[in-house]
Amino acid sequence: MKKTILLLLIISFSSCSLTKKTIESDRKYSPQKVIRNANKNINKIKYIQAKAKISFTDNKKIQSNTITLRISSNQKLWANATLGAARVLINNDSIKYYNKIERNFFVSDFNYINKIIGIEIDFQILQSLILGVLFEKYDYSSFNEINDEIYSFKKDIVLGKKSFKSMVYISPYNFRILKIIFDDDINKFEVDYDDYLILENQNIPTKITFRNNGVENFHIEIKSIVSLDKINLPFRIPKSYKRINF
Repeated sequence: MKKTILLLLIISFSSCSLTKKTIESDRKYSPQKVIRNANKNINKIKYIQAKAKISFTDNKKIQSNTITLRISSNQKLWANATLGAARVLINNDSIKYYNKIERNFFVSDFNYINKIIGIEIDFQILQSLILGVLFEKYDYSSFNEINDEIYSFKKDIVLGKKSFKSMVYISPYNFRILKIIFDDDINKFEVDYDDYLILENQNIPTKITFRNNGVENFHIEIKSIVSLDKINLPFRIPKSYKRINF
């Protein structure tokens, strides 16, 4: 249970509400244009803050929590649970967590996440998955039209020391990523995206679901989101807290 809550904090995100949705287009674009635009889409927002509801399934029971998520692009991810009961700080080489109620803390590298989800990722990949942007470029030659609403592209990629078959599903109308799959015939990790909004001219997913062989299921629903001129990421582990391992 504790490792599930920690992972949820790790992978979940004037005020801007979610009323500014992505404008739907009736025009269907060519596969070449779709994958070219998806490949070019990168996160251009330096600082992001969001309120989110996170739901997860544990032993067939659905539990949820509300968090504040802050992202300093390409540098740090900070998450704070309701009333500051627990806090997480992630950077390029470490994951740190502490719990004010239980007065304990946890420090690790990305191996902690990798063991849980079955694929080897780093900070850049984690950030890309949360923000719905590709971290690998796909080629038009792998195009496969699923139906009128979905294009798919596939690629063999290497994450860490493992080779995966990766497939991305994209809307031909607005270039939004709908799903990404990583499959090595032993482990299958999926990320589904639904309901986007536009923030600073960038598509941001507001409903994200992570699946790993059906064993663990996480759902992030963004309630509000803003871009910031500067950001504060307070994180200090009290000396009296006990270190724990998951």
